Amino acid sequence: MKIEIEVAKLNNIVDISSRFVAKNATLPILQNIYLKASIDSLITRSTDMEKYVEIESPCEIKVEWAITINAKTFSDIIKTIEDKKVEISVDPQTSIMTIKSGKDNFEINWISASEYVALPEVPQENSITLDTQSLSEGIEKVEYSVTEKNFSPVLTWVLMKSKEEDGNKKLVFVGTDSFRLTEYKTNWTIKWDDFSLIVPKISIIDIKRIADYAQEKNCEEVEVKYSDNLIAFQFEIEDTKILATSLLIQGNFPDYQREEVMPTQFETTLTMNKDDCEKAIKKIGILTRDINNFIQIDIENWEATISSGKTDKWTWKTNIPVLVSWWDITFGINGRYITDFIKTMDSEEIVFNIVDNQKPMILQNKDNQQYNCVVRPLING
Repeated sequence: MKIEIEVAKLNNIVDISSRFVAKNATLPILQNIYLKASIDSLITRSTDMEKYVEIESPCEIKVEWAITINAKTFSDIIKTIEDKKVEISVDPQTSIMTIKSGKDNFEINWISASEYVALPEVPQENSITLDTQSLSEGIEKVEYSVTEKNFSPVLTWVLMKSKEEDGNKKLVFVGTDSFRLTEYKTNWTIKWDDFSLIVPKISIIDIKRIADYAQEKNCEEVEVKYSDNLIAFQFEIEDTKILATSLLIQGNFPDYQREEVMPTQFETTLTMNKDDCEKAIKKIGILTRDINNFIQIDIENWEATISSGKTDKWTWKTNIPVLVSWWDITFGINGRYITDFIKTMDSEEIVFNIVDNQKPMILQNKDNQQYNCVVRPLING
């Protein structure tokens, strides 16, 4: 009962599958990858009961079989193999898997495939086709502003939705942890019915990994199917098919488009070089990382003074030029929120759109106003 497969291809398969395995499961089977040698392809599956993945890739099948194997052990072994191909065989009498290459010979125990969890049925109610690059970019732009643990389940998930704008429907991604909110409107025009789907952060990050891999292999589109409680992403990457599914949250994402949450009218706008801003914040962050990463920004006479504000232990100030400023202003903010945003920017200049020093402000790319980060100011106590 054996198969032969390219090591590089198997590495990619196992890497993706391992991301969907339960990390701290009480059931040992959920720490395993399901492997099935069937006709002329290898099928792998893994799940943590909230997200699932199935990968089907052609390979040389000599004898059919189906087992499950510990994901971490299997992954660690495959990463050490230096040969181009590997032969995998299983012995049903001893429950031993043998992984053999020109240099190496590993033997590890496996568990019967009959104990593995069944994958959910792919929804057929709704179907849309998305641009793979837009999917990856949208996730990257918002996931950092979402926590994985929060008192509200909605705040641990990423919103994917359609949004009417300038006569077109755009694909939009939104994430928030209640202290900041990011919205990214892609250039991808939606031609289907309106939709609004809330996907867990722990799932959407793994979906992005698959989308990145798809882009590397020139897979330009992904088919998305969804129901009220499940979403499925179907990729066809060269000769490999990948199906990734995730549970959806049942509920409504916060109404973030109200003026008091995401303002559209501002009293002043500041524009700075993002590198100068990031360096200044990192310096002050050495002292303020334990007090909400607080920084104070004073704008006066076309210069920004970024400081640690009032503390009983230390002070630190640094000055950088302001490229554009409507009015002088002073405000406090969590410096890490600014540097997180800067890391995902495409422009060389960051824009602060400010109502006053107490209401939410909007950070933007100077050259891309489709990407907004709403941040609450802080008060230096």
